[in-house]
Amino acid sequence: MNNHPGVKTPGYYRVVPAGTKNGLAAEAGGVTVEPAMKTLSAKANTNGFTLIELLLVIFMIAVLAAMLLPSLAGRDSTTNVRCMNNLKQIGIGYDMWASDHEGQFPAEVSIAKNGSLEFVSTGYASLQFRALSEFTRYPNVFVCPADKTRQAAANSKNLREENLSYFINVDATTNNPSHTILAGDRNLQANGQPVKPGLFELTTNLDSSWTHDLHLNCGVLVFADGHAERIRTNELNSVIQHQSLATNRLCVP
Repeated sequence: MNNHPGVKTPGYYRVVPAGTKNGLAAEAGGVTVEPAMKTLSAKANTNGFTLIELLLVIFMIAVLAAMLLPSLAGRDSTTNVRCMNNLKQIGIGYDMWASDHEGQFPAEVSIAKNGSLEFVSTGYASLQFRALSEFTRYPNVFVCPADKTRQAAANSKNLREENLSYFINVDATTNNPSHTILAGDRNLQANGQPVKPGLFELTTNLDSSWTHDLHLNCGVLVFADGHAERIRTNELNSVIQHQSLATNRLCVP
């Protein structure tokens, strides 16, 4: 032991003058011995997270993520199913309308015969969907459950753009119906830019995809034969390229 008062030793103790506070009084020599570990502990308390504490925080974050992600995915799956059911009902309504009008959709028929041909140039999807009022009596089918910015109309006869989540393809026909896009989620983007409301020309050479406004990396389409599909972003271009027409005009709400 170092016999010089007040000098730290390289061992487990340091020696300080007798009478120093917070020390342990020795029975001989009138000196005070203080454990060096106490000094080290005090320094450690000022150094922030220890490695073990940091690893514990990372572990807890990973556990929370594992618990929350399936819940979010499940919620999106539920809205996808409900959205698909909405578009199926719209597709059925169009098929029923066409069966009463020689196999033609509203956009192919004059308003004089209860169609919506003259409204195409306006770009308003609501004026197209109103033609279905006799076949789709529940206006909530026109609103995707994931679309929080749109509200259902009081009835299908008074549909407005703010009551719609879906675009309508006014160039759709009953030719090649299983591949012809009839309607779908409005959150389209072309060449990386969101499609604006109004009349939009969808061509087969565009790089088309979905924004993240409604569903997670996907959207829902209904085809002219009445079947609906969830289409992932990386599948959308292929679906569009299978259209009979190189250009399809969409009324986007």
